[in-house]
Amino acid sequence: MKIAIITTYYPPVKSIASNRMEAMAYYLAQGQQVVVFASGQDHEQAQGNLVVKYTPEQHLLNRLKDLPSDSKWLHKIKVGTRLLLSKMLKDPLVSWKKNTLNKVIEAHQQEPFDLLISSYSPEAAHEVAIAFCKKYDDVPWVADMRDEMSTNPYLTVGKRKQLMKLESLVNEYASAITSVSLPILNDFQKLCPKVKYFEEIRNGFNHDFQPDLSASQNEVFTFGYFGTFYGTRKPHTFLEALHELKLDGTFNFRFELYGAHQNFDIPTSLKAYVMLYPSLSYLEAIKKMAEMDANVLIHPRSQQKGVFTGKLFDYLSIQKPVLALVDTTDVAAELINDMQAGYAVEFDDVKGIKEAILQLKEDWTCHQLKVGTPEQIHQLHRSFQMDRLEKLLIKMVKK
Repeated sequence: MKIAIITTYYPPVKSIASNRMEAMAYYLAQGQQVVVFASGQDHEQAQGNLVVKYTPEQHLLNRLKDLPSDSKWLHKIKVGTRLLLSKMLKDPLVSWKKNTLNKVIEAHQQEPFDLLISSYSPEAAHEVAIAFCKKYDDVPWVADMRDEMSTNPYLTVGKRKQLMKLESLVNEYASAITSVSLPILNDFQKLCPKVKYFEEIRNGFNHDFQPDLSASQNEVFTFGYFGTFYGTRKPHTFLEALHELKLDGTFNFRFELYGAHQNFDIPTSLKAYVMLYPSLSYLEAIKKMAEMDANVLIHPRSQQKGVFTGKLFDYLSIQKPVLALVDTTDVAAELINDMQAGYAVEFDDVKGIKEAILQLKEDWTCHQLKVGTPEQIHQLHRSFQMDRLEKLLIKMVKK
């Protein structure tokens, strides 16, 4: 089977979206021919069954991406400028879409594709796939949805209408829809009733590092946080809980953050206990997570449902408890509770956060930490998730 994957996110671009698409291409290429059409400097690379064809985007937004080294004010300036430009530029990817479509068609004419996959967001990849399907309607198309579209509660009226039109085309041309969580997938089942197949393909973790579970604990209980902060996702309620515990004199700790932007305030009382470090490579981050006594997940409650957040699967994979400040009715809390792999508490519940921290400390003292079993963790690996995807693709092509 020969598969085309269309995406604006792919390495060397660093993002959760790139990680998903790289894993999809890598694992599918273990048994199938895969050609990726991605965004990047114009060139082509090949290894085994995997070929990647890059096409430049040619717009200003790429130059304004956040860096961990950015100051608090530079971070705000970049965010504001990106928002302004996104409103001024009607379609910053218009040239990328045209050139990528030409490349997909040219490759198909040389050796036909059996199946097409594109990934949203942004919508550009789906628009290329739709244009291709209008010309070659015999090639099944899988619309991969990393995010909701018109059901996103934070859209403007104009943007929602635009995405509703795109959803109607997905409904018309797609053979299957995949998504990162069941709540998002269920929404698409209602929005796209003509689509035949629907499958939850979670992001998962993508390493084979085996943590040393016999290693001794840290002398001081150490929390880890890996990743950035933006919008309402900030650590202020967690820091407030730590501040109050520090005043009580009941808890000694360290809080180590890796790769976080300096866009939040650390209480004076905690400055000696909170350490900021540069971002790490993926495997370095995994190894460092395994050195923590617990890892902190932060995602405030919002109108959006189906949000696992990027680091949850990595946290679970190294068999250290997760302290999750999240929507306790959403999928991240559900997964942690089902696996009995940590504690989920509402982001703004400082009292509940304090209680969870104290319970963690008690578990740590008694050497009875909550972690997932090897069997549970195996099912969260990217390879397991992509095996589910490959089975779906094979079924689609045989039909």
